[in-house]
Amino acid sequence: MEMKLSLLFFATGLLLVLLQTTFLHLLPLGPVVPDLILVLCVYWGLYHPTVGAVLGSFALGYSVDVVSSPILGLNAFAMSLVFLAVYLSSRNIWIQSPMITAVVVFLASLIKSVALIVVWFVFLNSEGVVFGALKYLFLEALVAAVVAPFLFAFLRRGQIYLESLAAAAQ
Repeated sequence: MEMKLSLLFFATGLLLVLLQTTFLHLLPLGPVVPDLILVLCVYWGLYHPTVGAVLGSFALGYSVDVVSSPILGLNAFAMSLVFLAVYLSSRNIWIQSPMITAVVVFLASLIKSVALIVVWFVFLNSEGVVFGALKYLFLEALVAAVVAPFLFAFLRRGQIYLESLAAAAQ
């Protein structure tokens, strides 16, 4: 059952990569695009902290790198870091409401953004990129937090559907 659930979430993640890197750039938000993969990694960290989720977070981050990043590995690193941070903090989060999960996604987005800026600055030594990135850091985190409850509800429905199929098969 857990394997089927991980595969469903990973397939959903691949669709989210496609959506995030193509269609969402057409929205009138300018360069601000909701990070749907980040939201999925937060969901995994909160509700399904498994080895498959760790590998899925890394693989989906790498997929974003392959499709839209000039440097391979940055998003893979950032999504793995987000998963780890959410997993470690989820032990202390007892209330699972849409507002709390939106706050967790907001904070995870800030963690991801800061990690990307630090890695970019350390390895590429480009100061102009850091200041340009800081301009959109808050907006992207806010948009991801707004989208999170809706994507969490969608993922939860998929999970419930798979669980009902498994129960019916037994």
